Amino acid sequence: MVSKRRLSKSEDNESLTEDASKTRKQPLSKKTKKSHIANEVEENDSIFVKLLKISGIILKTGESQNQLAVDQIAFQKRLFQTLRRHPSYPKIIEEFVSGLESYIEDEDSFRNCLLSCERLQDEEASMGTSYSKSLIKLLLGIDILQPAIIKTLFEKLPEYFFENKNSDEINIPRLIVSQLKWLDRVVDGKDLTTKIMQLISIAPENLQHDIITSLPEILGDSQHADVGKELSDLLIENTSLTVPILDVLSSLRLDPNFLLKVRQLVMDKLSSIRLEDLPVIIKFILHSITAMDALEVISELREKLDLQHCVLPSRLQASQVKSKSKGRASHSDQSQTDYSASLLAILHMRLSFAPGYMATKQELRSCKFFSGR
Repeated sequence: MVSKRRLSKSEDNESLTEDASKTRKQPLSKKTKKSHIANEVEENDSIFVKLLKISGIILKTGESQNQLAVDQIAFQKRLFQTLRRHPSYPKIIEEFVSGLESYIEDEDSFRNCLLSCERLQDEEASMGTSYSKSLIKLLLGIDILQPAIIKTLFEKLPEYFFENKNSDEINIPRLIVSQLKWLDRVVDGKDLTTKIMQLISIAPENLQHDIITSLPEILGDSQHADVGKELSDLLIENTSLTVPILDVLSSLRLDPNFLLKVRQLVMDKLSSIRLEDLPVIIKFILHSITAMDALEVISELREKLDLQHCVLPSRLQASQVKSKSKGRASHSDQSQTDYSASLLAILHMRLSFAPGYMATKQELRSCKFFSGR
């Protein structure tokens, strides 16, 4: 289970950076003040650019990183207070987001907003880490802005459906999805779940896979039941997404009875599963077994799973054809045996942790799970 609140290594480093920055103010040296003026975006009449600058972020043009002149938490607090105390609140929120939408119409500007900001530090602070979040990530951390920013991202993403990488070899769709990971708080989890599932239904397959596997890092525990139901429906409609869906379902907090229904659905499709997908599928099937039903599940697997008739991975099919053309069939036979051994290892490992049931390879073999072993 991947916890929504468990921080990754990069997030841990970021937290340390933020804590350290709270203990000291970092005034800009003269040298730094001079250097950040180049490539700066002109304010003009944009309330978006003005409020960002007041709060501590300087937008940059071209390939230059946006610059953060204050602590990240301080920036979020300043911008929140500036918006909340504005005479035209809450209309100012709409104007600010509209300014953002206009600004990110330019692809370079949008890319900069998705990439981490550059921290402006004086010589005394130069020994510390300069890592910081992206502008979009910082804005998502402000409750009064988050719903509108999420809406903007989901409207923007389809523009990049068929552009996996830009000229800088940056995967924009994946970068957009990453902005939603590990948010400290999701203001409207139900709406976010709905938007994500709608996006999955229209996205190309490679992006569908990325979004699905990111769900445990995006959604809180309270949304697991809803997204689990949506994914189970998608599993029926689109079998090509079986592996990422089952992988994620194993990581969500779901009702055991619901998992049992999904497990049976998967068991019914075992005969048409590709051999290379079986490890993840069997891992899911055994995910919720107990001492009471462990042997029953193994028996059913043995009955329905025939490795001789599973769809071989494309690389093994090619290898098998090549071997036969040269009069050598042993290589493909050995490959299939290796897959069988891997499945046996997965069964042994998973069953070893089932309450009251300490499985061994000998016990599994005694069940004659794999023919010819």
